[in-house]
Amino acid sequence: MSIAESSLHPLALPTTSLRVLVTGVEQNEGAHVARTLAAAGHHVFTHSFTLDAAEHLAGRVADDDGIAHPVAADLTLESDVDNMFTHLERRYGGIDALVHTAWLPGPETACHSLSEIRPADWGRFTYDHMALLFHTTRRAAVSLHRTGSIGSIVTVTGLDTLRRITDTDRGPARDSMDGAIESFALAAGREPGSNFLRINNIRLVPTPTPETSVTAAAPVRLEAVLPELIDPTSDIGSGGIFTAYTSFPAPVR
Repeated sequence: MSIAESSLHPLALPTTSLRVLVTGVEQNEGAHVARTLAAAGHHVFTHSFTLDAAEHLAGRVADDDGIAHPVAADLTLESDVDNMFTHLERRYGGIDALVHTAWLPGPETACHSLSEIRPADWGRFTYDHMALLFHTTRRAAVSLHRTGSIGSIVTVTGLDTLRRITDTDRGPARDSMDGAIESFALAAGREPGSNFLRINNIRLVPTPTPETSVTAAAPVRLEAVLPELIDPTSDIGSGGIFTAYTSFPAPVR
């Protein structure tokens, strides 16, 4: 599947309000995704590792006349993830889509060059990120299957790249994890027998400007592609990587 899928219609709008869990809203990108979907009329569950951060973003969504409910869980722990989804199923009837933007800063040397990363930090960084990806998407798939309709999981890569000005600012740990997440979306999205589950990935790039020296590489804005990726009536398919650009989100205050 190509990066720019021909079936992608950037101007399409969702036909119904969906229940969408957005993980990692304590980061600017996650907060931006949650507010974008709420502005499009969706019911958003704002996840963070701490309840204070989840509640703060839910309050900002409500201030903008959107609908949001906070949830907190340590996504690296299978029991926490299961408890979160069980709560959503019992209280709200489950979810229709997951947008997974959660990531963990650090450990201390994980953002350094390859020669400066401590082995223990590399192990912790890679394990924690793969654990939270695996636990969250697997439990989301179970919850989505229970709805009896087409559900969507969208992973997001390129997180933190919106802060980077040149390629010299990039570190191997973060970039390696992006590659692993994209490979996961490709493999899981094309798994046989997943007729009622679509798994795709959005690769974020900065808005091309002379200041960032970023070449235009994306045909659509994040704010346009998100609604279609989670819309069960779209013909977008599964197992794709879609490049989308967006301006650097404002800090969450």
